[in-house]
Parts: sequence; C-alpha cells; structure tokens
Amino acid sequence: MGSFVYFNAIDNPFRLDDFEDIVENIHIRDTGNILQFFIEPRLSTNDPANAGHYRPLVAASYVVNYALGGLNPAGYHLVNLLFHVGSSFLVFLILQAIIPQPANLTGITTAFLAPFSAGLIYLIHPFNSEAINYVSARSSLMSGFFYLLAFYCWVKYRGAKTSNFYIFSLLAFVAGMLCKEVVITLPLVLWLYDLYFRGRGPSPSDSSVIIPDPGRSRLRTLVHWRTYVPYLPFVLIVMVPYLVIRLFSFGRVLDPFQRDLMTQLFTELPVLVRHWQMFFFPSGLTLIHDVEIKHSITMTVLFSGILILLYFVSAIYLMIRGSAKRRIVSFFMIWFIIVLLPTTIIPLNAVFQENRGYLAMVSFTVLAGVSLSELDTRIARVVMVVVLVFLLGAYSVVTVYRNTIWGDSVVFWKDVLDKTPGSGLAYAGLAAAYATRGDLFLAREEAKKGINAAPNNFSLRLNLGRIYQALGQPENAIEEYENALRISSTQVIVWNDLAALYLQKGDLNRSELYWRKVAEVWKDRPHVYYNLGVIAVERGRLQDAEGQFNKAISLSPSYFQARYELGMTLEKLGRLGEAGVQYQEIIRLASGESEAIASMTEKERKEQEETAEKARQRLSRSNSPAH
Repeated sequence: MGSFVYFNAIDNPFRLDDFEDIVENIHIRDTGNILQFFIEPRLSTNDPANAGHYRPLVAASYVVNYALGGLNPAGYHLVNLLFHVGSSFLVFLILQAIIPQPANLTGITTAFLAPFSAGLIYLIHPFNSEAINYVSARSSLMSGFFYLLAFYCWVKYRGAKTSNFYIFSLLAFVAGMLCKEVVITLPLVLWLYDLYFRGRGPSPSDSSVIIPDPGRSRLRTLVHWRTYVPYLPFVLIVMVPYLVIRLFSFGRVLDPFQRDLMTQLFTELPVLVRHWQMFFFPSGLTLIHDVEIKHSITMTVLFSGILILLYFVSAIYLMIRGSAKRRIVSFFMIWFIIVLLPTTIIPLNAVFQENRGYLAMVSFTVLAGVSLSELDTRIARVVMVVVLVFLLGAYSVVTVYRNTIWGDSVVFWKDVLDKTPGSGLAYAGLAAAYATRGDLFLAREEAKKGINAAPNNFSLRLNLGRIYQALGQPENAIEEYENALRISSTQVIVWNDLAALYLQKGDLNRSELYWRKVAEVWKDRPHVYYNLGVIAVERGRLQDAEGQFNKAISLSPSYFQARYELGMTLEKLGRLGEAGVQYQEIIRLASGESEAIASMTEKERKEQEETAEKARQRLSRSNSPAH
C-alpha cells in the first residue's frame, strides 16, 4: 500500500535543507566519518559553524545512502518510505497489543479492525507526505519509528513482565534520541501509559494486554517511590548524557529563544488546533506555513484556548467514564499534547512544520480506527468498511497529488508561494528553481519581488547574489552577498563565494580575508587551501604558498591543479628536482583511472587533461639540455 501511494515520490528531487545536509555535505561521502558524527556533530551539515543538532544516526544513514547510490534522490526517498512503513506497522502492533482481545472468537473482529484501520490511515494520510518527500525530514521519520518501537516494547514489557522488552525499549529510546531531540518526551508517555493501564492482568487470548485495575489506588501508585524506578535508566543513561553532549558540542543545551514564553504560548495555541484541522481535512498542506506571532490574547487565541480546554475535558471524561476503547482514545489524545511539548514550549524560527507533527498524527489515526471499530453490528461493519475504503481512497488521491507537487521545483515553489504569499523563503526557492532551469532573468525578477516583500531574508539575498554571479555581474553579486552577511554574519557559503569573487577581481586583501574565514570552518576543503596558496604566490610568500598547496594535496591527492601550482612554486624556490616529482605525479595520475578521477564531470576531466599536458611540457623543458 505504501509503495502504491508513494510510487511517484521516489524520484522527486532534493529540497531546501537537503542541499546543506546531503548534496553539499562532503562528510557523508566517507564511511569513515560515521563514528565522527557521534563525536563531532558539526560534521553532519555543510556549514559546521551554524550546526545546532545532535542527530548522528540520521547523518550515518545518509552515509549509507551515499555509499549505495551516490546523490541519486531515489535511494534517500526509499529509505524514508521504509521508515514510514515501519512506523505505520508499529501503530498497528501497539493498538493490537493494547485493545482487549475477545476470547473464543475467530476471524476478523472489531479488535483487529481498529489497529488495522489506524495503521493504514497513518500510512497513507497526506499530512505525513512531507516527511517522505522532504529527505531532511528523515529525522522525524527515524525518531518517530524508534519512539513507537520503544513504546511498543514498553507495552509488551508491562504485559509479559520480562526484562527483554524493557531492554529493547531502552535501546530504542537511545536510538530515537540520536535521531531527534523530541524523543525526550518518551518517559512521560511511558509514565502516562502506566497511569492509564497500570494493571497486570492477562487477557484470555493475549498476555500482553493490560487491563485497568480499578481496585488499585492511583494516588498510592503516583506517590510511591518504586513507581518511578523503571523510568530512571531512561533519564540517567540517556537523557542526561544527551544533554551533556549538546552542552559540550554546541556550548549550550538550547538555542537562544526567539520569543518570550507568553508570546510562544499565545502563538502555539492556534497551531495545536491547526494540527487537528489538517488531520481531519488535509487541505493547505505546504512546506512553509504562514503563522502569525501572537503577542497578546486575541479572539483567535481565545477561541483556540477554549477548544484545547474542551479537548482536555473530553480526554479526562473518556478516561474516567469511558469504556476500555474510549480510555485508549483518551490516552492518545494526551499523547498528542505530550509529543508536541518540545515544539510548543521552545520558540523555533519556523513555528509550524508538518513533519514535526509526525508522531502527533498517531492520535488522529487511533481515534479514527477505534471509532470505526465501535460499529458492532453486521450492517454497521459493512458501513465501517465502506467508510474506511472511502477515507483511504480520498487520502491516497491527495497524497499522490502532493507527491506530484513535490516533483517539479517551479510548481512546488509556486504552490508554496500561493499559500504563503509573503514568505521570503518561498520567493527564494522559486528564484532558485528558475535559475536551475536556466531562466536567469526570470529568477532575478522573482528574487527582487521577494526582497520587496521580505528585505531581511538571508536566502533571498544569497540566491540573488548567485543569480547575478551566473549572469556575469560580479559587482551586483558582491553587493548582495555583503547584504546577506549583514543579515547573518557567520555563513561560510557566503564567505566562500565572496572570496572567489574578490580573487576574480584581483582584490587580494579581501579575498584572503574571506578564504581564511572559510578555512576556520571548512578545514577539510582542498580548494580553500589551493586559493590561499595562489594568493600567497601573488604576494611573493612562496614558503606559505608551498604549505597551502601541500594541505590541499594532502586532502585530495588527485588535485592536479594544486600539484601543478606547487611544482611552479618549488621551481621559483630553486628546488627543481622536487618540482619535477610533482609534475611526474600528475602525469602518473592522469594515465591511471582512480576513483576520484572516474567520478569527475566531463569539464573537470578536460581541465585535468590540460593540466597534465602543461606538466609534461614543464617536465620536458626542465630535462632539456638548454634548460
């Protein structure tokens, strides 16, 4: 079913953060870096200076993808889909483990139809389509999978009373925390599960089922210290070390808050309501959501607050007075609030993103599955099947359509712009899409429109600078890059482009200044040291140039141009024999077929051949009697 609904998503291109995390990130191209991601999390992105996440398992999964298929997006989407299918199956297993199974019944029962319906709806619901189409949303998919796996193992542990499931739950929690920070809420969900279903009595047909025991005092359970012993390893072994790693890696546990607590609360109340609105009616789906920051209590905030209050009251009522299935619905209603706590409390730049609601979506699918299974009569079951088929058909059509939107860059960004007309990021994306297609003048106009709407958008300034650069207008490009740095001063990609442009202009002072800033961040990029070497030669610092060229070669032994410039520098230093060694090495490499050369483009191969020919001429000249 998953492959049927997402058949047209597999070949969709990379989007937005995918370029920084995957396409331009050279660290994922070496399997030896897998362990490094756990030690130095800044390597998980192309711009280590602006890294802020500790998600080593996600970065490691990109390494595996690259090793198997390079930068072909199909492999990355396929892995995303596999995690999503696994999560959907876990939704089925979790509900099947929790819902009491009737004894002495064979065939398809309502107790089976509830988890079956929930799992299928979760699999094909359009709200989850962003996570499959947006490769960088893999952090939500992987963390969601391990979150659900840890919870399922906890349910089995509480039912079977065996330590194996407890260990599996703890290990899955570790894996989830290594994928995304939101998994930190799991211990609270486990505690809530025990509060709801604290009994240990086995079901006649399934020993993993937990049946509520109304005779036992909840209050006594809550205050007894032994109640909290099973949760301690989740805190001491995982959460505390994780927070310590973040502190040492990034110098902080949390990023600086963008909004004060009350503003964040007022802003998030309508966002919580919007989640359920999109669960029921998945319209208006888009990568960027235009959310108004609320600094005070408005009618929208008040109305949303009333709806959330009624939501809580309903959940409590279902817990106290409802049947076993309705208690399950109540539990997952509270689940919705808990899994969204981190993004609700912590003020993030993007207030609402669909992939962040990946785990929250479980609440709706459980409600839908249980509601359908409540139809007990034979006629009602027919109605239930018809409704389920209708829902699956409608959701599948919307999901396939969303996949189509994600498939074309211009169509995609136009769709985003239609839904968020004031978004500078949407204008930047559309401009970049036109530029990629070769429509540079159209790209320039879209970028200018965006700057009129959002003059302080970094991505717009960056993209406009690149468009001017492609149009052969370096002065305009430099102006836009400098404007971008005024908005965000620590962007290595801008330093890199400015350094190259200033070198092209012959402004060695500014070029060297920016290349050295780039070298502080991109310590493993050979082109940086090559350009520093070129500048050193121009300034007569031959010893410095030799060192820079050697650094470039140590990082990329088949860097022909760096070897050639090193040879020229050694000649100027009077070390002709060493220069000849470099020329000979260039010729030797050119005659072979190394992995690095095999992966070059046709243009790069031509440049290497030209460099090799120049090396032959230099070597021939140095060996001639006249020389």
